[in-house]
Amino acid sequence: MLKLYVLVLLLSTAQALSDCEALIANLAKTSPLSQTAFPALAQIEQELGQGSLIDIQKEASLETIKAHNQKTAKALAEPAQLVAPNGDNGLSFREADFFVRLIDKHPTHGRLKEKSFDPEGCFGFCFGRATLIHNEALLRNIPSHLIKKIWAVGPSENQRWQFHVSTLFKAESKNTWWAADPIFYQALDVRTWVLQMNSLSDDGRMMFFVTDPNRFSVYSSRPYSAVDLLGDGQSDFYNGYFKSYLESVLGQPVSETMQK
Repeated sequence: MLKLYVLVLLLSTAQALSDCEALIANLAKTSPLSQTAFPALAQIEQELGQGSLIDIQKEASLETIKAHNQKTAKALAEPAQLVAPNGDNGLSFREADFFVRLIDKHPTHGRLKEKSFDPEGCFGFCFGRATLIHNEALLRNIPSHLIKKIWAVGPSENQRWQFHVSTLFKAESKNTWWAADPIFYQALDVRTWVLQMNSLSDDGRMMFFVTDPNRFSVYSSRPYSAVDLLGDGQSDFYNGYFKSYLESVLGQPVSETMQK
């Protein structure tokens, strides 16, 4: 009986790992519509290459940063160049704000729960919240080309942080995007979000980058991987943050739905 129990446990664990890896692989996909829907944003991202956004910001002159930010702001204000097959062209404020509230109040990963994964306050987990919102959007069938990430790169809060990141959703019937960032407790027009982040800059050199949502790290353009989110089998750098979240997703059906 004990051998049978161990075998069942091993099989269920293997299945859970396989399910987690499949979910991560879905997160890592790039939408085929991403470049054609928003070509200006895609072109800017392509010009960045494969490097670290931290290094790009550090090496840029103030003039270069200002020019890049202006170019990015202009690209964010451009309408989509195509309409998705199902007619979706963006999210309402209420839809985007749903994801802010969902993650802020998440039963295992909400704002009040993060300390259990980051007791020393080393991670901040802005990148974690952006990942969770990205996944929750895909679970609710938000077209992936309507999702981006925006990275504010540069020192803030007296050098405590070197970057911040938020998920973006294309705004419905508007030439802008919603920043779904739980630290502000509600979805913000991306232009307002940029102003807020600039106000936190230590040196006035904040540089903004818009990327595909599957970019996991500020240091590399590599998309999500199982090693990043689950660890290498011997250690988990993020203290189980992503592992426990994925287990919570796989362990129960998506019950909450958005409202227009």
